[in-house]
Order: sequence, then structure tokens, then C-alpha cells
Amino acid sequence: MENKKNLPSVKRPLRHANPRRSGAKITIRNVALPENKGFDEKLAWICSSCGFFETIDKGKTAAIIFKEIYLAGMIGQVLTSTTIAERIGMSRGSVINHLNNLKKAGLIEKGGKYYFARHKTMEGIITEVEDDMLHIFLRMKRVAKEIDNETDDVIRMK
Repeated sequence: MENKKNLPSVKRPLRHANPRRSGAKITIRNVALPENKGFDEKLAWICSSCGFFETIDKGKTAAIIFKEIYLAGMIGQVLTSTTIAERIGMSRGSVINHLNNLKKAGLIEKGGKYYFARHKTMEGIITEVEDDMLHIFLRMKRVAKEIDNETDDVIRMK
């Protein structure tokens, strides 16, 4: 296992991918917050609310991976898929699958071979995902208004 002190540090602000252009799939589920509200449970709840933990992810691997990336980011580090796989004892292929899903959900980003949380704080991550959703809804509302305005013309053509 790699020594944490040997992991690369963020020396300059990383360029963040724009999820609005990356085909992010934002899923929000209304999930009950568990009564036992420890750190891991809250983090798992965030992941579950973002659409993770299907029946196939019984071990809540997505939350474990997200936790590794989030905590590394809090101390200014970024992680590779290999490092994450070694830390949690999973195959690199399985880790990459979860990383891709976390990336699509807008919770993490990738720069080169490194993965990192989208923001340094959890509140910042959630705020950025919320901003993405609001942007999508604003575009949908604009198009919906155009449809409403064009409806009479479409009806007359029939």
C-alpha cells in the first residue's frame, strides 16, 4: 500500500471539468436519513441520495471510494484509481467503475490520472451539483415556454 505522505499534493488549483458539458447524469432520491448519524452514515446517505447503492452495491463501495477521495482532498491530495484500489482492497477495474459513476454524478472530477472531489467541502460539492441541476431546469423551462408559445401554431396546422 502506498504511503499517504508519498501521494501527490495539489500545488495549484486544478482545472475543473464543466459537468454541464460532460454529460453528467444527476439523480436525486428522497432517502430517509438514518437515526445513527455518524460521519460514515452521513456520507453514505449523501451517496444514496445521489442515486448510488443499487442492490448490486451491497458493501456501499461508492461511499467508501468517495470518502477516500473527499478526505484526501481535505488535506490537499489527489488519488489514482490504483491507490484507491489498494487502500480499500478492491480490484482496480471495480474501483474505476465506481469512479466513473461518481464522476457522472458530479461528485468527483478527474485530471489526468488523478481523481479529486469537486470542491474542498462537502457543502461546496452539493452546492455545485445543485447549481448544475438549476442550470438544467432553467434550460428546460425556457424550452417549455417556447413550446407553450408555439402550441397554437401547431394546433392550427393540424
